[in-house]
Amino acid sequence: MFAGLFKRSRAHEVPQELYGSVVAQARLPVFFTDFGFEDTVTGRFDVILLHLFLLSRRLVREDTPLSQSLNQEIFDHFTEETDRALRELGVGDTTVPKRKKKMIHSFYALVQDLSEPLDGSDREKLAQLVNSRFAKGENQGLEIAHKDIHFNVGALVNYILETSKSLDAFPVARILAGELEWPKPEKYV
Repeated sequence: MFAGLFKRSRAHEVPQELYGSVVAQARLPVFFTDFGFEDTVTGRFDVILLHLFLLSRRLVREDTPLSQSLNQEIFDHFTEETDRALRELGVGDTTVPKRKKKMIHSFYALVQDLSEPLDGSDREKLAQLVNSRFAKGENQGLEIAHKDIHFNVGALVNYILETSKSLDAFPVARILAGELEWPKPEKYV
């Protein structure tokens, strides 16, 4: 009799589903085995941030109140998950807000760094920024060796550009319904 009262509304589920899609895509092993992100907390966070940025960029470019609201709800879900993850990692209650603020600042820095070269499809500038942002190691170049993995800047730039195009072409109505299709990253390695 009361089951209908306790069902979550679809509007509440959509941001969670889309954020879940971001995380699922970011967890694909290819990002760590072939693109060269380090399989560490920081490396996994970087891949999530990258995909969150790409989805956010798509929603912002739609420029409707509904897409803007959804973008904010996804971001809010991200911040809640960041808080939860920090606590699970054993970060103390007094330190969580500082760390969370730093992680959120990292997202805004990514938006600031990558938006312009991505808008202009400027591969060279995008490669420089991707290299300085994500490649780890002392001799940063187009392919960075760390541990037994090489960071492949060229492949990541191709993936970012093509993912952006793919998301721009994906119908907004489907995104607003909680659906999202990401390109297969293996194609760009």
